[in-house]
Amino acid sequence: MNRLIFLLGLIASVSIACKTKSKAEIKNLKWWQKGVIYQLYPRSFKDSNGDGYGDLGGVIEKIDYLKSIGITAIWLNPIYPSGGLDGGYDITSFVDIDPLLGDMETFDKLIEEAHKRGIYVIMDFIPNHTSDKHEWFMASKNNSEKYKDYYVWHPSKDHTKPPNNWVSYFGGPTWTFDQGRGQWYLHHFLPQQPDLNIRNEDVQKEIANTMKFWLKEKKVDGLRIDALANLFEDVNYLDEPLKPGINPNQNLSHSDLDHIYTLNQPGTLQLLVEWRKLVELIAKEENSEKMIVVEVYDKAEVTMKYCLYNNDQAAQFPFNFQFIQLRNGTNLANNQVGIPFEPKGIKQLIDPWIENLPDSCWSNWQLGNHDNTRVGSRIGKQFIDLANVLNMLLGGTTITYYGEEIGMVDLPKDKLSFEECQDEAGKKRGPELFQIYSRDYERTPMQWSTVNNNAGFMNVDTGNGRKPWLPVNENYVDLNVQKQIVQDFSHLNIYKDLIKLKQEPSFSWGEFKYLLVNDEIFSFERNAPGFKKYAVLMNLSTRTINVNLSDFGIPDEAKITYVFGSNPQETHELRKFYSIGQRISTKRILLTNLNCIIISY
Repeated sequence: MNRLIFLLGLIASVSIACKTKSKAEIKNLKWWQKGVIYQLYPRSFKDSNGDGYGDLGGVIEKIDYLKSIGITAIWLNPIYPSGGLDGGYDITSFVDIDPLLGDMETFDKLIEEAHKRGIYVIMDFIPNHTSDKHEWFMASKNNSEKYKDYYVWHPSKDHTKPPNNWVSYFGGPTWTFDQGRGQWYLHHFLPQQPDLNIRNEDVQKEIANTMKFWLKEKKVDGLRIDALANLFEDVNYLDEPLKPGINPNQNLSHSDLDHIYTLNQPGTLQLLVEWRKLVELIAKEENSEKMIVVEVYDKAEVTMKYCLYNNDQAAQFPFNFQFIQLRNGTNLANNQVGIPFEPKGIKQLIDPWIENLPDSCWSNWQLGNHDNTRVGSRIGKQFIDLANVLNMLLGGTTITYYGEEIGMVDLPKDKLSFEECQDEAGKKRGPELFQIYSRDYERTPMQWSTVNNNAGFMNVDTGNGRKPWLPVNENYVDLNVQKQIVQDFSHLNIYKDLIKLKQEPSFSWGEFKYLLVNDEIFSFERNAPGFKKYAVLMNLSTRTINVNLSDFGIPDEAKITYVFGSNPQETHELRKFYSIGQRISTKRILLTNLNCIIISY
């Protein structure tokens, strides 16, 4: 560090703050374009009543925390009554609240308290399927005249062989034979999650009425549509082709097939366009801003159709899952080889998104979610702050999975027994394989404090028959909100600073341009005409590097806007010489390992 101090002293220079260009008109962005959407897994966020499950009361309890760190909107994972499988995605009623999580009165209170603080609320919405305990499916099984075609039934009478080779996401056929009706029903997920027949006009009306209920009657601000790509299937029910190299005689998994008949069908995209029109109509009637965002895992060029289809606006944006591919090694659950967190790997993921984004569509970025290993566990804890820089400052809306702001990582594999496993994706695979497929590891309770032995997730200690629904990561002792709030340059405080920077016009809506990108340095410029420009430089290597930006059209001098190092202590030392507001030469910017420097000019 002494050598670093000497070098910084040679190149640092102090002068008055530089003048900015004359102000241009600020773009009038919608609320969902302005900041950060915080994905909140209710069962794991905060337990308010001591039963071990996070609930809506817990969200209300922590709403001031979300406001304090700068969150624009919260996205609630499913809070509907369910059959207790797949994390609440097996819904038994679309217009009620799971008693485990609260009631409608509590939900109304949450909406009121969030809106009072300027926080918007997005609901998870699941139009593809229901629980097999839903009253519609119970009636459909019995061939009720009204409901008999509410689900996808196949007339094959051969109860020993499914109608085709389609494979569910959870493994095994997408078809289950119902003895009572004497037909097969379709389920892209669990057998207990039958697919709705979205071609049925009555089903479409039910879905539209449900959207109106939440957006209009309950004052929800947006809907996140789950599993949208699966909505329609080809009606000929043909076998899907195998991907190259797949043995047809092996037990097939979902990733072994080329899903040309079950994903991204034209009917899905056209219906999404109609839903966008409905949402805009509701927004007009309510004199408010409403939005829909959709979940689609696919190549960028395919995903963009869910934003703009046949020149019609569809969703406000489809989620951008490019950074979900960041990983050291291979994802054993789907055999996908990860992209390392290296400059050229990052660029490899950014390019397809930017190149395919239509002019009329809005961008977004996210690092993780409830279905994937946490980013710190995928790429390494040392990169968490740098990953948040990308998530915040590349441009567009930022989506944060709860706990990313403090650097939460997955529960260690050996800290969850098969008996404790809650996720059906793991339980279905049995004791030998559940660790590979279970998503419980990234869904563990939020780490609030050390006030009790469950990280403050519950308001009482674990014991006497009370415990969280999933084990708390033992690292909560050192990694929690309470500690990081008061710690200089903690993950949380860097995260809060990045949110503030994100509000600057150039970061909010300015143009993006690569600067130096090589094996060690990743850097880019954000530029809104008439406002301060910014250059973001990150050293992803293990050594100290001198960077010269003179070949990239950057002024010879610029002002230090933000700096952090590989840990709080190093950040403290760096800021002695790279102080905020200080002017430096852009021909000689020294970056230590895992160092980020943001300059303005």
